[in-house]
Amino acid sequence: MINNERILPIFPLDVVLFPFMLLPLQIFEDRYKQMLYDCQEADSRFGVCLIQEGVEVGTPAIPNTIGTITQVRQVTELEDAKFALLTMGERRFQVEEIIEWYPYEKARVTILEESQGDPPFTTKEIEHIHERLAPLLRSIFGLRGGWTREIVSPPTPIDLSFHIASVIKGDLPTRQRILEANTARERIDLLMPIVEQEVLDNQAKIQERTLLKGIRLN
Repeated sequence: MINNERILPIFPLDVVLFPFMLLPLQIFEDRYKQMLYDCQEADSRFGVCLIQEGVEVGTPAIPNTIGTITQVRQVTELEDAKFALLTMGERRFQVEEIIEWYPYEKARVTILEESQGDPPFTTKEIEHIHERLAPLLRSIFGLRGGWTREIVSPPTPIDLSFHIASVIKGDLPTRQRILEANTARERIDLLMPIVEQEVLDNQAKIQERTLLKGIRLN
């Protein structure tokens, strides 16, 4: 039987991190520098949780109970003894108990098993989700001043659900609710109305920019 429990350093942030999502961070507090050193001595992993109560800087913040393990992929030392990190989300976890608060938080967590949900997705359903997602990805490229012919998204429901979650904007409570969804089906059901609304919003912004570019002042 696989043991899904472990002790994990916790970094409470005003961010909701999803599996497979890149997360750049800047470390400047002594407690999180210590966390970084300790992580590098171990497996370069820590947990990111949205703050439930408190703030990022200063006294320990109370984290939400569902978060995501992230792995440090790159560390760059900056001026003034700061560090820039590039991390990537891996797997969701549930906080069972905070076992240390100082110098930084550590928790006993359970790694969550991922499920498609019932009923399983059909090939046709996945194709339809890709079709609905493509306009959003194109509109994001458009807002950044780019264009792409080919849109590539993960083929499997679980990976696809996290991919969509990572590209939508959404407010923090909405993003946390999506992270906490038990299955890929529940997650995608929450995501698709947001995708469709953001397509409309982005297309309106692109159209507005196009109109403004067409204005000529004499």
